[in-house]
Amino acid sequence: MKRAHLVVRPVFLATSLSLLMATTLAAQTALGTAEQRNALVDHILELTAAREAWSPVKEANMRYSPMADMEAIRAEVVGASTEAQLFFALVKLSNVRRDSHLSVSAVEGGLRVPAQPVLRAPISVLADFSDIDAPSFFISGVDAVAAGDSRIEPGDLILTINGSSTPEHIAIFREWIRYSSIRSLHWKLAQSLPIRPSDTPPWLYGERLDLELEKESGERYSVSLPYVDGDELDIVEGELVLYPGFTTVMERFNFNVLRPDDGRKVVLLQWLDFEFELIQDVVDLMDYAQKEGLLEHMLVIDVTDSSGGSRGAYAIQRLVDRPFRTTFGNIRLSSGAEPFITRWAAAEDRSDAPDIFGLNESGSWLHEWARTDAIQALERGDDYTAPVPFKLAHLPKDSDGVLQPAPVHFSGPIAIIGGPRGGSHLDQFMAMFADNNLAFTIGMPTGGYSNTWEASEVLTFPGTDQPVVEFMWNIGHTLRPNGEILEGNPVMPEVYVPLTRENFRTYHRDLLTAALDRLARSVS
Repeated sequence: MKRAHLVVRPVFLATSLSLLMATTLAAQTALGTAEQRNALVDHILELTAAREAWSPVKEANMRYSPMADMEAIRAEVVGASTEAQLFFALVKLSNVRRDSHLSVSAVEGGLRVPAQPVLRAPISVLADFSDIDAPSFFISGVDAVAAGDSRIEPGDLILTINGSSTPEHIAIFREWIRYSSIRSLHWKLAQSLPIRPSDTPPWLYGERLDLELEKESGERYSVSLPYVDGDELDIVEGELVLYPGFTTVMERFNFNVLRPDDGRKVVLLQWLDFEFELIQDVVDLMDYAQKEGLLEHMLVIDVTDSSGGSRGAYAIQRLVDRPFRTTFGNIRLSSGAEPFITRWAAAEDRSDAPDIFGLNESGSWLHEWARTDAIQALERGDDYTAPVPFKLAHLPKDSDGVLQPAPVHFSGPIAIIGGPRGGSHLDQFMAMFADNNLAFTIGMPTGGYSNTWEASEVLTFPGTDQPVVEFMWNIGHTLRPNGEILEGNPVMPEVYVPLTRENFRTYHRDLLTAALDRLARSVS
């Protein structure tokens, strides 16, 4: 019967073979077919449900459901008709989880996205945080020459962006921002407003940035700004001097050290990062403080321009004079976490690790935990590992999490000025100070994004070996010293002072003055 069928219906056979060949060809391209894209969404949702370390406090704070929001993007993924459309649909699918750490990346042989240079208009922009439910944006700095319009001044309110109102602009562009808190979102929206980046759909931008602005007098005017290479700009900020009356006495990669010109017993640390150089940078700070007799001085730490990294607890041990509890962390056990644990369990301790008070640079505590508690939790099928001191970098797995001050340390009162620009390890740094009552905090919360590790995987269309993109998952919680999940839950400063259009010209000096007044009262 099959042979007769083939003889009688030769056209049907030819059509079937053509369809088969077309399907096979589509499976060999990164765009795939609609069926394959639909299966890809199923696969991503399945992996996400199994791997992601959700933060209930973040979901409650922002009133959203990540899995439902991901499902809502399915139609855009399935309906993509170009590789660029599919790539950006997957970016949006990832971003609705609202996690600053999680990105989507192009991979060799996968989706091809046209390269586009990062350009910017000759202005800088800040968000006005006076009303968190109705943010606005204003000009904070300008290169008047490059702008070609002398009317633009810091403080001018932005009314429309390329014809869109501020709420409309936020609704469009929040989908392309990775954020873990609302203040972080507004900060990043402001920072990115003048920029034409490479990780946002190019069809959202024109050749120029058209703005309608309003001066403080109420006068309204429109400008059309060019996009240029940012390295060619000389933007003059409205806040010209951050710390009047203070002089920088030491510059390092992770922080600058400033002292007051009037001789007050104050050390100001302008914190910038938590990268590997932190170990030596802190050594240099302590050598200088000992030499200059500064260890009993009041200490103000401004983290408003800092990003993340590691080893914050190592630094804190030298900045405080009493024991404190560090952050903890866990891992959600799944196929995303298993490679980490098995790799650490098989790793050899670093034999040439330096002996540094407060740090386990050999990795021995992490490796021992992986070979015992973590492997056993995997074998039992536990949902999560038990919490341990964060990444076992400062304390072993059975510790109570309490760290002691280093032999040489500051002993004066401390204030920290916070803001939403950075997060990650910076969030932990703030949490260790605040939850242990080690410092007075003022300003705004940090970005609110911190987890233990992220897992990444090159996705292929199910049933094929065709790569598409690299996708990421948050696979563990950071736990604040108070026991709360940190992701989406940053420290709220003791004194909350929002950055606004009215105070941005003197924001840092105002907060520094308030911090020093508070510290002075604490020692009087």
